[in-house]
Amino acid sequence: MIDIACGVDLGGTKINTGIVNSKGEILYNIKIPTEAQKGPYEVIERIIKSIYEVVDKTGVKLKDLSGIGVGSPGPLDAEAGIVLCPPNLTGWVNIPLTEILKKEFGIKIRINNDANAAALAEYLFGKGRGINNFVYITVSTGIGGGVIINGKLYNGANSNAAEIGHHTINFDGPRCGCGNYGCFEAFASGTALAGFAKDVVDSGKDTIIKEIAGNRAIKAEYVFEAAEKGDKIAIELIEKEAFYLGIGIANIMSFYNPERIAVGGGISCHWKVLYDKIMATVNKRALKPNKEICDVVKAQLGENVGLLGAALLVLRESKGVL
Repeated sequence: MIDIACGVDLGGTKINTGIVNSKGEILYNIKIPTEAQKGPYEVIERIIKSIYEVVDKTGVKLKDLSGIGVGSPGPLDAEAGIVLCPPNLTGWVNIPLTEILKKEFGIKIRINNDANAAALAEYLFGKGRGINNFVYITVSTGIGGGVIINGKLYNGANSNAAEIGHHTINFDGPRCGCGNYGCFEAFASGTALAGFAKDVVDSGKDTIIKEIAGNRAIKAEYVFEAAEKGDKIAIELIEKEAFYLGIGIANIMSFYNPERIAVGGGISCHWKVLYDKIMATVNKRALKPNKEICDVVKAQLGENVGLLGAALLVLRESKGVL
């Protein structure tokens, strides 16, 4: 018998909800805006409606589901089912998400950090298959990660392990959204790259990034587009992006001594441009024994990795994995 579950990938801008089976197949999913500015209970209502919709569209019954899994931005307490205080979800302070969903649906509910859930999916069905010590990094608006140690998802003491984006790579660096200074995320995320590009444009330097952006806010993708056209400033920015990613990845090799690191998220779409540059820094800075045993690859599962991972929070229990 193939088990099925509902997965919810809760993000700051969108909610991705779907039905997933234990083979890692997404049977049906929908994406809707989070509308986080309306506060937690409006967002939870949207989550509930999305769950009912995917259940209805696939013709399954709630009682046939192994449960509902939710990947949420942290910090959170997965054991207690409480979302504590994620910075990109307005007003979410100590929200008992598991309790609310359990009351609504009456079936098993599991929540975890969204990056942990994504790491679980990539481990079971992506580039982590067969790798007992594995790290997944997502580099997009921010930087998150999840860690598999000896074949087990590592949650830490209170479900907030592997906050990879918030280790310091420059104690005198810019302020991060978490409140600290010089975080990996503040240097190497897509948001950071866009911010550095904006600084360059505002300084009046000769670059076509502003032309590509037009009246729109500058995004990381515009930097890569400008670099493809030979823009020297954009090329320099990408060199720095790869350097910062290399620093962080070398540190991660030291922290966890993994056999493989898989990089996902929006920035990974430019893997061919970044890889050699990233590895040039890794090869200079990583501890030799850690580097020799670890390869760095582009993640496999793409934009639905969080949804798949959320469902696997439940399916892993019914199938006895992790």
